[in-house]
Amino acid sequence: AMMRVVAAKSGRVELMIYGQGKPASDLNWPCPVHWLGVVRDDRVLALAYSAADLMVVPSRQDNLPNTAIEPQACGTPVVAFDIGGLPDIVAHRETGWLAKAFDTEDLAAGMLWVLGDRNRWHELSQAARARAVERFSPQVVAGQYAQIYERVIRQAKDK
Repeated sequence: AMMRVVAAKSGRVELMIYGQGKPASDLNWPCPVHWLGVVRDDRVLALAYSAADLMVVPSRQDNLPNTAIEPQACGTPVVAFDIGGLPDIVAHRETGWLAKAFDTEDLAAGMLWVLGDRNRWHELSQAARARAVERFSPQVVAGQYAQIYERVIRQAKDK
């Protein structure tokens, strides 16, 4: 997918990878790669997300990955495979792109679509931020937990 994107964008692409250190052997990426390693500081992570034009989550299986929620909270559109919990996070063509599962051509198409128009990117960015706040902010999630606990308590009293 990265080879397709780099070829289409004429070398104006850089890749930022976090979560692991640079491997001992060179992987021959088709563009400059910035290895951030494991990021434990939330401010550094937010800066990395905010510095990126998009976040790619090429998971082959995932439940509800923070790596798709967090960049949206920073206004960064997400491109991911349409698997697991990712459709609950990414709204196709609204906050990013959901590629057909394991289809790297579609993943590349999504990256190019997000990067292809600055006005569209801006709309995706705003929608991603709004969706993250609306669905995943601490206040919203805490309220959902409170509702569950209240329902369980009511059901226990009714027995």
